[in-house]
Amino acid sequence: MVRVAIVDNAPACQTILTGLCRRYEAEQGRALDVTVFDDGDAFVASYTPDWDVIIIDVDLGGIDGLGVMRRIREVDDAVEAILVSLTDEYAVGGYEINAMSYILKPPSYEVFAHDMTRCLDGRRACERRTIQVISGGRTRRMRLDEIIYVDSVKHRTILHTMLGNMQIVCSIIRFEERLIELDHAFVRANSGYLVNLAHVTAVAEHEAIMSNGDRLPISRPRRAAFKQAFASYVNAGRRSGRAGEPS
Repeated sequence: MVRVAIVDNAPACQTILTGLCRRYEAEQGRALDVTVFDDGDAFVASYTPDWDVIIIDVDLGGIDGLGVMRRIREVDDAVEAILVSLTDEYAVGGYEINAMSYILKPPSYEVFAHDMTRCLDGRRACERRTIQVISGGRTRRMRLDEIIYVDSVKHRTILHTMLGNMQIVCSIIRFEERLIELDHAFVRANSGYLVNLAHVTAVAEHEAIMSNGDRLPISRPRRAAFKQAFASYVNAGRRSGRAGEPS
């Protein structure tokens, strides 16, 4: 069951968007669990990172739709978002919050169905490419490809990500076990660093150079295995046509 949140403060638009979801459900044979919210602040306040798609009006009263999604992105990098608006003046803002699409009101079924399919296809592709972590007392869902590397300092586990660094409630050993279950691209450089090979730009004699510019030491006992893992990762990407770099 796909969980869909419709966030719109206009009853007529709520009815239209709900109707489009029901038609899509019937014609595409994909079950949607649709919930309607008419207040952006309330939606953010009660948000938990287990929604699949958010369809949100940019022109909400109070905090606008872009503001809502900025706050959602603080705890959920994986949920798909469709922005709807009467004008296209906020379209550029959709890139900022990584929206799948931007639809003008009133939306046609054809446009809606096309974009919903893109959302669901994207959701399937990343279902096993996300992980939930606890940071700052909040549960956050994040994409694995956004994690550059993990390090452990004085019993603290720090995620270095494309969006900044965060301390999580989990030992690096346990986190490594969870990551390996989901993605074999994470490899130890030494006892303190767990590296995402997708973010390695080069491997020097004694260090891995990361996409954020950090240079991580590779311990002598792990050096040969790390270099072999990186070479295998790059070659596998070439064979499959996968670029290997984070999007």
